[in-house]
Formats: sequence, structure tokens, C-alpha cells
Amino acid sequence: MKENVIIYFKFQGRMYNVMMKTLGEKITFSMLEDRLMTKLGLDGNKVKLHMRYNPRLFGVEEEMNVCDDEDVCVYVTSAKNNRRSVLVVEEISKPPEPEQLPEQLPGQLSRVGNSSVGKNYTELNSEEDEMRVDDGALIVLLEEQGTQHQLEAIVEDHGTQEDETRYDESMDNSDRGEQYVESPPAVEPGMFKKEWEDGIGLTLRQEFPNKAALHEVVDRAAFANSFGYVIKKSDKERYVLKCAKESCSWRLRASNISTTDIFSIRRYNKMHSCTRLSKGSSRLRKRKGNPQLVAALLHDHFPGQLETPVPSIIMELVQTKLGVKVSYSTALRGKYHAIYDLKGSPEESYKDINCYLYMLKKVNDGTVTYLKLDENDKFQYVFVALGASIEGFRVMRKVLIVDATHLKNGYGGVLVFASAQDPNRHHYIIAFAVLDGENDASWEWFFEKLKTVVPDTSELVFMTDRNTSLIKAIRNVYTAAHHGYCIWHLSQNVKGHATHTNRDVLAWKFQELSRVYVVADFNRAYDGFKLRYPKATKYLEDTTVKEKWARCCFPGERYNLDTSNCVESLNNVFNNARKYSLIPMVDAIIKKISGWFNEHRMEAASGSLENKMVPLVENYLHDLWVFAEKLKVVELNSFEREYVVTCDKGIDYTVSLVLKTCSCKVFDIQKYPCIHALAAFINIMDDEDRRRGLELHDLVTKYYWVELWALAYYRTIYLVPDRSQWEVPDEVKALKIVPLSKKPKKGRKKMLRLCERDPYYDDMKVAKRAIDQMEMVAMMEGIPKFCPCGGSIVETRKDEKRYYQCEKFKDDRMHIRKLWDKAMEEEVSSLRESVDYNRKKVLNHEYLIEEMQKELKAHRAEIVNVSKVVFRNPMDPKK
Repeated sequence: MKENVIIYFKFQGRMYNVMMKTLGEKITFSMLEDRLMTKLGLDGNKVKLHMRYNPRLFGVEEEMNVCDDEDVCVYVTSAKNNRRSVLVVEEISKPPEPEQLPEQLPGQLSRVGNSSVGKNYTELNSEEDEMRVDDGALIVLLEEQGTQHQLEAIVEDHGTQEDETRYDESMDNSDRGEQYVESPPAVEPGMFKKEWEDGIGLTLRQEFPNKAALHEVVDRAAFANSFGYVIKKSDKERYVLKCAKESCSWRLRASNISTTDIFSIRRYNKMHSCTRLSKGSSRLRKRKGNPQLVAALLHDHFPGQLETPVPSIIMELVQTKLGVKVSYSTALRGKYHAIYDLKGSPEESYKDINCYLYMLKKVNDGTVTYLKLDENDKFQYVFVALGASIEGFRVMRKVLIVDATHLKNGYGGVLVFASAQDPNRHHYIIAFAVLDGENDASWEWFFEKLKTVVPDTSELVFMTDRNTSLIKAIRNVYTAAHHGYCIWHLSQNVKGHATHTNRDVLAWKFQELSRVYVVADFNRAYDGFKLRYPKATKYLEDTTVKEKWARCCFPGERYNLDTSNCVESLNNVFNNARKYSLIPMVDAIIKKISGWFNEHRMEAASGSLENKMVPLVENYLHDLWVFAEKLKVVELNSFEREYVVTCDKGIDYTVSLVLKTCSCKVFDIQKYPCIHALAAFINIMDDEDRRRGLELHDLVTKYYWVELWALAYYRTIYLVPDRSQWEVPDEVKALKIVPLSKKPKKGRKKMLRLCERDPYYDDMKVAKRAIDQMEMVAMMEGIPKFCPCGGSIVETRKDEKRYYQCEKFKDDRMHIRKLWDKAMEEEVSSLRESVDYNRKKVLNHEYLIEEMQKELKAHRAEIVNVSKVVFRNPMDPKK
């Protein structure tokens, strides 16, 4: 990037140029606009410039507008081969006509038409008029009839222009065009800041639903516009505020409208007569943000959204927008407060859930909901099945995946999903519920309600983990349906019972074993697995049967679904929703399902009429076609369409296109052609007599047809409107629901120290004194002088033995009693140690005295030598 940037621009049909003495990356929009204003002699207070240029892009004829700093940077740095497009400049509002200059003397030139850029006013007023041009510019002078002369410069950027301009002494004054010099700008004397507006935007008689709403508006404006205020009066009838600066004229007074909570603005002066500098030591510096302030800011930046940024981002947002710092906990509470403002508090969610379910059924026909309360009218269970999902499941594969995940809203409970998977492997939620936990009663209630929307048939298959209550409920409620276990959960259980092996490899081998299609191949693989992992196999045989997890042994039709990962991923999708209270969580789930319906509806309709199968199957057969057409096919029965197909390994497989079976069992289980069935179809595809109208999509089960796929999403799922739009009958409102109580947090409870005396404090002090007294008795040596209990020591005799004993002696190890002989031995030993210590101390002192005497003697000799030098006779020639 060149250090100096020259910009050529066109204004009112004439070409101009300006030089920016800085790097192109540092040029801002305001810098360029001011430079052009100065060049053209325009008043920035009356004129605004509009800049545009042609980007010279292939296939693009529109011009680019320059509106901000980024546009300027793109324009300056977009030069190719040191050439860039000419900048076209227009004035949005026409400036006033310049004042007429006085007549020039005969020897002077008029300066109309040129700018004063690069000149000072002394040079401009001098007799030697000079025009500065760039070295690489070609100057063409055109003289017209009359007294006026115009100068046009046609310039071309050669990429070698320099910063400095030079004078052209050889140019005659008679050849120069007329020039114009704008007058120097008027400089106003510096003045102090005048009155300024608070930015609240209130009006007289404006009403607020309550005093808190008015306080929130004023408080937020105070932070945003950096002014402080004090509350002079605040009660049920009035709310009076004034500026934190005593001399300021800002005032606000609001009064309560009788018999209501509404507050109305009575007096309001919106102008501040103080300056923000005077707020440095005011109360504004001490005020802190609150959750209500954070919630109001989130409502403005994320209107109507439950999903807001994390608290750390909210802290930065409050700092940049309002200029106040809030803590992490305040940001988190404000985040929750914003959700409560939109959907109500958790307690209101439980109280209004019945009204919400009524509105949900009203806007979505066919929706089924159930609500159960306990004997105390406290919320217990809720079940929701949307009508669109119930109707769409009729054209879906009859495989339901059920799982539960814990809620994180502080009230406990679990969120249960019963979901299918559409033919293109998308989530298709049939029903969901909120239960108090995974127990026998809750699971049985859920499946009883699910049975009202999904009937019990032999075609139905459930895929779940091995929760005991869940298995029991399916067995009791759905007697005709089949039940399979999730092989991923089962593999995690199996690998936990293996030893002396890599458990992850064991889990992977078990999953591969469960996905074998042919029974004979499964038996061989199972024998090898049993030989390699005997403990894991024993656990399998003791806890389950092959028909629950082996694909080739499963009695029902579960297609390619053998895990509960479909619902496990739903737990992750609604990870944030699980933190919400009841109604916001249900609303978020319905909103997500509605979005999925719309997305997959358009996806199903995006294909052409030639696409008969869903993209998953169509792409699979497309990739398989290359290998299938190379296989050898032998026809066995043309009427029954039976064939023998030899694979690349030389193994023969029998295919029946009528029965849609193959001896490899892939065709039988997946319900769309395997490579052998596809090879048989290719063999008869070109022979119309043999094919007899058979199409490829006829070999695929109807659940993989695009027609049924689109039919599953044809209905629209509508969201529940806002509470203000609810129309609920009185009998529905009459149901009183008691909210749940918050679950206590796990861990040790925090105990606060109370000012009152602990009732056990005296006992603790007595016990401590007793322990200290026993320790002193045990540690005392020699002849005791006193007893720790305070009693005196006396000599006593007992059983011809002498003792030193406390006069208050009791045999509780808290009083002194020591044999006279032992006490004497300890005393003598102690005295000997004391004598030895003192002897060593005396010897050490003697040694130190001796050393000090030697040093004193040396110092005396040095003093004598110094005195001889100081007091010598200066007249003595010998010295």
C-alpha cells in the first residue's frame, strides 16, 4: 500500500483530485468527506455528499455506494494495476450561492473555480498565483469567450505520483484559469455546554401500568445517557425525581390515578442544565445494574426471543450499551427475568397450563392433551400429541423410539419423547410429556395416554433402553407390539462386564454382531464372540435374549432402526429448553416441531416427478447401480421373477422380486432392494415383456415413497398466540392448579452464624477445659508446684509409698498424684539438664570475653599509631 493515496473524483461534470497523506487502510468516511468538502469549498453544515463508483465487476452494471468506513476501505484498496474507478460525488442538498467577490485589480486574477487545498491564505492573497498539480497529470486549458476562464484537468493514475507538489514557474499568468478561494471558516468563541436532553422521551399525561414500569424506563435512560438522579419522594400516590446535581433543572413528577396502579406524568422538565462531568462523584458512580435493567435491554436487542446470549456476553452488552458493569449472577437473573416477562414465571406456568393446552388444541385440530393432578390439586403429569403428527404417523414406518431426559429448571421431573423417524432419517415427534420421574406409575400413565393416539398393533415396534419401569409399562400396555433394545446402550452395559480386554473394541464388536442379517452368519459370529468374551456373553444370556437385540432374530419389522440415538439427539436439541419453566418449554418444543414440518415439507416438494423414492433410498440405489450391473444373473422362474445372482466373491444368492426377498436378508429387513435384487431388476429392465410394467419403486416399501413422505408433512403446526389473545372459557379457567415446589439443591446446606448464643457452647467449653487439664496433668514432670485444678500439693503416704498429691485429688486423671521417688528422679534429671545447659552457656561467654579482649588490644595499638601521626611536629625534618 502506498503511503500517499490520490483520489480522482467527478463533481458537477468536472474532474478533481485530492491527496490523502496517510495509508489507504486508515482513511475513514468522515476524513474523506471533510477532505472533499474542503476541496469543493462546501459548507458541511448545509451540504451532505453522496459518493458512488463503478466496481467494474464481471456481469455487474450497478454502481456501489460509499456510505461508511468499510466502503471507503474497499474503494481505496480495490485498485488494479494502479488504476481505480473515478469516484462520482453529488450533493444531496443544494448549497447557497457564494457571495460575490469584489472586483479584481487589473493585475490580479479571479480565483473562482479552484480550491485552496495545499495553500495558506497568505499565499492565496499574494500576487504570485500558483497552481499545484500532480507530476503525472495532464493539464488541458480551455479558454472560452468572455472574461471567465475554465480549467479542466484530465488525469490518469500512473501509480508514480509523489506526495509533494511543485510550482510551474514557466506558466504565464495569462494562461491560468480563474480561481475561487473559499473564505476562512468562522471560528466561534468557546462556550460551556448548554442544556441537553435526557433522552427518555416522556410526555405529560403519559401513563404507565405501575410505578415499577416508570422506574425501569427512567433507570435505563439514566444509564444509557449517563446522568444521575435521586428519588425525593416515592410512595403509593407519587413518584418524584430530581437530578443528582442540586443546581440542575431536570425534574420528574408522577402521580397515581386513584383506585388503580397506573402512574401518570404530571410534571416533567427533560432538559439538564448541568454537565456530565459533575456526575463524577455523584450517586451515578455508585449505582449498579439489576436484573430488571438487563431484561429490558435484552427485550430491545432480542425482541420476543427466548434464546438469548450467555451471561458473559450479556455482561459485555450491558457495559457497551448502558455503560454499567453487572455481575455474572445479575446477568443470569436478568436472562431468566426476560423469559419470565415473555412467558410468565414458573408458578404462573403451572397455574396457566390448562388454559395453554386449551389454546393449543384450538389452533391445531386433532391435538390430544392430558393433564393429571394429585389429590392436593398439585401438578403431576402433562401429555401432548399434536394432531399433525398423529395424522402423519399413519404413513410412517411403525417404529417408535421412547426415552426420557431430566429437566433443569429447578422443579425436577423428566421430559419424555415418543418419536419416529421419517424415511429420510429426520426427527418426527409423535408425542411428548412431562413426568415426575422414571417410575412404574409415571411410565404406565404415559403409555396409556400414548395408546389413545397410537393403537396397539403387531406392526408397531418400540425401541428403548433397558429401564426396568419402561420395559414393564410397554409389556403391560402394548401387548401386541414388539419391543427391541437399543444396541448402543446394551453395548455399554456389556463392555462393563468384560475384563483383561479393550472394552471399546468389545462394544464395537458387539454392535457389529447385532447387525448381522443372516442367522447362520450370526451363529458363527456369536460362537466366536462367546469364545473371546465369556464373561460378557454370560451377562448377555443372563439379562436378555437374542430376539431383543439381534437384527436377524428380531420378530418385528424395525427396518434400519436399532438404537435410540434419534431421541438422544432430541435431548441435545432441547438442551436449553429444558431449563425453562413449563409453558416456555412446551412452546419451544412446538416451535421447533413446526419449523421441522415446514422445512421437510419444502424438501419433499423440491424433487421432480421422476423422483419416486426419498433421497436416502434414491441416492443409495444410485451408488449401488454401478456395482449391481456387473453381477451375473440367471433367471429361475420368469413368472415368479425368481433369479440367482452371483456376487463378486462367487457366492450365489436367490432373489424373488415378487416376494421382495433375497437370501442375503438385506432386502427382507431394509425393505428396499439390495445389490442382488437391483442386479435382477437391471437384467429385465430393457425387456418390456419380462418386466411387464414393474418399476424400481415397486420393489421399495411404500413408506419410502416421496408421495407418503410429503403426505406426512402436509399439515401446518400453529403456535399458541400470546396470552393477551387467549380466549378461554370460564370452566377451563376455573381449574386451580397448585404449582410444584422447587427441589432443594444437592450438597451440604449453607449455615449462617446467628447472633444468639449456641445452646451447646457451654458444654463444648467445659469439655475443652477438661481435656486441657488432663493434658497438663500428663505432661507435668518433677516435683509438682500446683495442680491444674488450682489445688495445692501435699505429701501423703499410702501402702508404704510416698506421693505428691493434690489436696482435692479424685481418681479421674484430672488431678496430680505422683510417686515421691519418681518425682525426685525427674526433678534431679531436670536439674542436671539445667546445670549442663548453664555450664555450656558460661563456657561460651568466657570464649566470647577472650575474643573481645584480643580485639580490644588490637584496637588500642591502632589508636596509638594514629595518634602519633596526628600529633607529630611538622617542623621536624626527620618526619
